[in-house]
Amino acid sequence: MGSFSKIKNLLEEKNSFLLIGHIDPDGDCLGSILALGEFLENRGKSVLLACKDRVPKVFQFLPNSNKIKSDFLVGDFDAVILLDNGDFRRTGFSDRLRPLIKKTRIINIDHHTKNDLWKIADINYVDEEASSTSEILYDLFVGIGAEITPDMATNLLAGIFNDTGGFKHPNTSTRVLQITSSLLKRGARLKKISQNLFCNHSIEMLKLWGIALDRLIVNEKYHIVSSIILQKDLIETGATENDISGLVNLINTIPNCKIALLLYETFDGRIKGSLRTESDNINIADLAKIFGGGGHKKAAGFVIKGKIIEENSKWKII
Repeated sequence: MGSFSKIKNLLEEKNSFLLIGHIDPDGDCLGSILALGEFLENRGKSVLLACKDRVPKVFQFLPNSNKIKSDFLVGDFDAVILLDNGDFRRTGFSDRLRPLIKKTRIINIDHHTKNDLWKIADINYVDEEASSTSEILYDLFVGIGAEITPDMATNLLAGIFNDTGGFKHPNTSTRVLQITSSLLKRGARLKKISQNLFCNHSIEMLKLWGIALDRLIVNEKYHIVSSIILQKDLIETGATENDISGLVNLINTIPNCKIALLLYETFDGRIKGSLRTESDNINIADLAKIFGGGGHKKAAGFVIKGKIIEENSKWKII
C-alpha cells in the first residue's frame, strides 16, 4: 500500500483535481470516481471527473453520474488522480495526459497488479489484495476521518458489489462484508444497486445474450467455455456494447468450466476478449497478457485488431 500520509496531505493541500477512470467504465471505476469526487467537493475543492467512454445506461442510477464527462481540456490541475486503471493505456487519455506528467502530481489509486502506472505516478496508493478500488477508498476515507454521505456510501457499495459479482466471487472476504455493513449504516442503497445491476435487463440485451448462449463452444479437454458476439448481432437485436457487460460472468457459471471466454466485435474494427475463472489454480491475467491485455487473476481482458468470420461451420479471426 502506498503512503497514507502522503495522499492525505495531497488531498488536503491541493485545490484542483482531475479524476480519471478507465475505458469501458464498470461499477467500481464509476463508484470510485463519484465517491472521491464528492469527498473533494465537500471540502471546497475544484474537481473534474472524466471517463473516455460514456457512463453505461446500467450505471446511470449512481448518484451524480451525470457529472462524469467524456472529455476535458488540459488545464492547470494541481493533481491528476487515476482510479481503477489497470495501466496507463486503459485511461483512454494517454496522449492527452503525457504533457501533464512532468508538471502535475499524478496519483494512482488501484487494486490491479503492478503496471506502467507505478513508474508514472508520484504516489501509488495500491492494494492488490483489496476486492476493489472502492474498498481502498473506504479505508482512505475512514483513515482521514471523513464523513461518508449516503451518496458516497451508495457509490462505494456499487463498486464493491460490481467487483465481487454481487458477493459471489472469491474476493468476498469477511472484511468486504464488514465494510458493506458499515456502508449500509451510512445510507448505502443496496436494494437499488442490486435491482439495477441484476434485475434491469432490457429485451434487446436478453435477445443478444440468447444469441451468444446459442453459440457456446465447450472445450472438454481444457474445460474452456467460449462464445462470440458479432456487430451484426448488435444491429439485429438493437442492443449496444454496454449490453454485453455481465454475459461472460453468466458463461462462467457453467459446471466444470475452468475458463470462460467471450469475444465480441466492436464498431471500430477491433475484437475485445473477456476472461473469467473461479479456479484458484489459474491466473487468467497471464493469459490476457499474451494478447496485450491484463487484469486480475480471475477477471481479465484484452483487445486485438481483427474481424470474426464463419468458415466451414467454425468461427475464425482474421
